[in-house]
Amino acid sequence: MSSPWPHTRLSGFFAESKVPEDNGEARSARSAGFPTGVACVALYWRWSTVSDQRETTSDLVRQQRRVSDSNYNRITLRFRGELEGAFQDDYQRKSIKQIRLTFVVGAIFYAAFGLLDALTVPAAAPAFWVLRFGIFMPVSLLVLVLSYMPWGKSHLEFLTTVWFVVAGLGILTMIAVLPQNTGRTYYAGLIMVLIASYTWLRVRLVWAASAGWLMVLGYQLVAIGMTDMSVDVIISNNFFLVGSNVLCMLACHSIERYARRDFLKARLLFDEQKVVAKTNAKLASANEELEKLARVDGLTGIPNRREFDERLNAEWRRMGREGKPLALIMGDVDHFKQYNDTYGHQAGDECLVKVAGAIGSWARRPTDLAARYGGEEFALILADTDGKGAAFIAQSVCDSVRRLEIPHCNSSASEHVTLSLGVAVVLPGAERGHQSLIEMADNALYKAKESGRNRWSLNKGE
Repeated sequence: MSSPWPHTRLSGFFAESKVPEDNGEARSARSAGFPTGVACVALYWRWSTVSDQRETTSDLVRQQRRVSDSNYNRITLRFRGELEGAFQDDYQRKSIKQIRLTFVVGAIFYAAFGLLDALTVPAAAPAFWVLRFGIFMPVSLLVLVLSYMPWGKSHLEFLTTVWFVVAGLGILTMIAVLPQNTGRTYYAGLIMVLIASYTWLRVRLVWAASAGWLMVLGYQLVAIGMTDMSVDVIISNNFFLVGSNVLCMLACHSIERYARRDFLKARLLFDEQKVVAKTNAKLASANEELEKLARVDGLTGIPNRREFDERLNAEWRRMGREGKPLALIMGDVDHFKQYNDTYGHQAGDECLVKVAGAIGSWARRPTDLAARYGGEEFALILADTDGKGAAFIAQSVCDSVRRLEIPHCNSSASEHVTLSLGVAVVLPGAERGHQSLIEMADNALYKAKESGRNRWSLNKGE
């Protein structure tokens, strides 16, 4: 049974009898276009499979994806505002090594097909080698060198597009000058260039599509105006060429879409990390401030009992290691209860603030510490201080408080507010702890009070 379409490409698909010899042209076109078309279909199927796999992620990832999609147009693949420029810079920075590698590998592949010229069209091989080695290789070297220069880096996608167009024009030139049957052998090479321009090289869709459709247009001009191809062969080839171009566009769209989504997620994550870092810094500052407040007496503004205990313990161990004396002065405001009863609690608080300032003025070294021990009790830690030095500081503190001249009409010690101080000095050792120094200072304070107040008493345990 003969084919109902004896002189068309469809005869090759539907005719059961042997194809007539005059259909060799259609058979040649089919052999050149079909495998490359299948390759494009397989390529897009692969990217579709990857897309399907990515779509089967968790609800959290899908939510992040919706947030990402809201920031750019899914058709034109452009971000809103200045984000587009940031993406292009990032995309180029990540792609530049692969683009440079493509310039090198692509040039090698293009040159290697010179072997095909020698095998299939030995008469035209020298002319084709001029295209491969005399034009395309220098162009490849030029764009590679320019990619390392500032201007080339800023116009890298333009250079890449020109490079691919030159590769496609070279193949179109070969198709145009070869006889009809031989020229169709090079048709598959045009589709290979299309696939590489859309997928292997990391250029954005707008540039890859520009190069792709320029090659499709160039093929029409060559096939119709410069060859003797029949209409059915041109139509057949265009089915595969245009179809491959469309499928490759979809694949490139998918690649760039996920690249943009990953960029946006990374950008959002970076912004979140900056916010978190800023928040953590504020929290650290707040915690540091809280830590300071936790160690400072709220009324007098000098260190509190907690800070006193920790510092005394630390200085006790340090002086023990260094073999130096440690002095402690414990003090009480004389008859402070009567002061409060007479002048009121507000005046009592103001009195304590002034007394704390007078005591704190004598904590002049970094290791010295004046603290509120509790109520009207105060303490002064003096590292590396012997009995003579501690006695001088104690007398100075008493004098400083007297000079405040805070009236106290119900005091048996003076008509002004005064202090009673207990001074203790020891050489810290492992056989006893810092608590023993507090007991010694407290005993000395008790002795000062028993002796009439408004004075200091020394308990020297060196």
